Amino acid sequence: CGVVMRFSLILLLVCWLPAVRGLKFLSYNPVYGRSHLTFMHALHETLIDAGHEVHVITPIIDSRLKLEETRAKVILIPQSPEAIAYEGGAEADMISNAWVAEGMNGAMATVRGLMNAWHKQCNFTLQYPGLMEQLAKEKYDAAVTEPICFCGYGIFEKLGIANVASALSTASSEGSFRFTGAPSTPSYVPGVLGKYTDRMTFLERVSNVIQMAFPYIFWPMLQGPYEEMFKQHFGPDFPTTEDVLIKTSLLFVNAEPITEFPRLITHKIIDIGGISVAGGHKKLNETWSNILDLRKKTVLLSFGSVAKSYLMPDSYKETITMTIKKFPDVTFIWKYEKPEDQISKGIDNLVESTWVPQNDILHDSRLSLFITHCGQGSTIESTRAGVPLIVIPVLGDQQRNAQTIKRIGTGVVLEKTILAEGDTLESTIRKVLENEEYARKAKNVGEMIRNRPFTARDTFVKNMEFMARYGPLRQLDHYGTQLNFFQYYCLDVFVFLSVILLSVLGVLFFCLRATFRKCFSLNKSKVD
Repeated sequence: CGVVMRFSLILLLVCWLPAVRGLKFLSYNPVYGRSHLTFMHALHETLIDAGHEVHVITPIIDSRLKLEETRAKVILIPQSPEAIAYEGGAEADMISNAWVAEGMNGAMATVRGLMNAWHKQCNFTLQYPGLMEQLAKEKYDAAVTEPICFCGYGIFEKLGIANVASALSTASSEGSFRFTGAPSTPSYVPGVLGKYTDRMTFLERVSNVIQMAFPYIFWPMLQGPYEEMFKQHFGPDFPTTEDVLIKTSLLFVNAEPITEFPRLITHKIIDIGGISVAGGHKKLNETWSNILDLRKKTVLLSFGSVAKSYLMPDSYKETITMTIKKFPDVTFIWKYEKPEDQISKGIDNLVESTWVPQNDILHDSRLSLFITHCGQGSTIESTRAGVPLIVIPVLGDQQRNAQTIKRIGTGVVLEKTILAEGDTLESTIRKVLENEEYARKAKNVGEMIRNRPFTARDTFVKNMEFMARYGPLRQLDHYGTQLNFFQYYCLDVFVFLSVILLSVLGVLFFCLRATFRKCFSLNKSKVD
């Protein structure tokens, strides 16, 4: 009897194994921007933790960024000559310009060099000896990439990978959302480059409509060079980038519903905000712990890995250092990337460092305030940690992220130009440090985020597994992606109905006028 039971158990396990076999995923992840790398790395490790195999195509655009340790199989592609040139000089010019650039023209100037570097690196990657042949030998169940570069989508299409997901490291992008068929609602949802809250004046709504239309013009300009390149490498019948993107099954968004502007979405769009910090935080080592023990209050100052502090105008640096001197009872930690500038010289309460354990510091109860550029990674880390903020957006989606902080009341938004005005920065720091309401709201929001009913990791894994096994998920497509602007928003119907209504009103008007004239004429005849 025991032998029979053991045999039955073994047979059951053998039958069960195919159902739980690990899946094989391919990812395209260019090395640019620490927050982008951290986000994609979290996705890879989450899939591996769930028992799956992950291969990552990793083209190097910025060689200064150190890759995190990973259990994924990394296929490293060296820098193209254009990427080397970009890193050597164009990037510094671009980011320096970002500190002073304003509006849409500033945004265009900031990203133009980066787009060119991505495109050239893609061409270099497609020609890399043996890459496509090596990938073709693998049998991938699904693939994922970030829609900041279209190269991965072309590679997936060529390899015949039908189950493809996009993963957006930012909270919002009209360019990415439009491929899901999600409607644009500029009346109450700020665009990705917007600097408004959801409560806009008429003129702000006008500006928001123009800004939200920008990706619809800009994205086709980005797609063109990739389409030519794909047809050159893969043949003239290769589908357009637009068609390839529309076929993606899912779009994972690094957005936190508790803090993000509510908006209309489709079933393809899934929020996984906080997945890159879902693994928790570490206790500070002795060195950093001692720094936070120096004074009763500590302020962390960091502008991220793209808009580096050493590239800001000298007048901005001077304002910051002069302001810090006015708070002798507060320790300031400034992530400053160029030690030779000696930015902290002669300032006892300023600690400068080229790197800081940001997430770990944010979760330390001794931190009083975080002054940040409001990149999506920093925004999610700080709101999850429950830290009050002063946000000074520099470029890209940071303006929009800043407005989410203003909306939930956990911090104050300042324009980067105020860094030339010492009084404004000083008064704002005093306001947030002394007004306990900011800390109370920040703590409450942090608790809500940490206690969400569904974790970002589980949500991501379950949906990726489902797509890999049952995709492509054409059931999630809606016909709206095939409609033009007038059809999608029924503008043609409204015009048609308006014409009919005006026609009916016109006929009624002329009938009433004719009747009135006839009655008036008869009455006049009787009087005569």
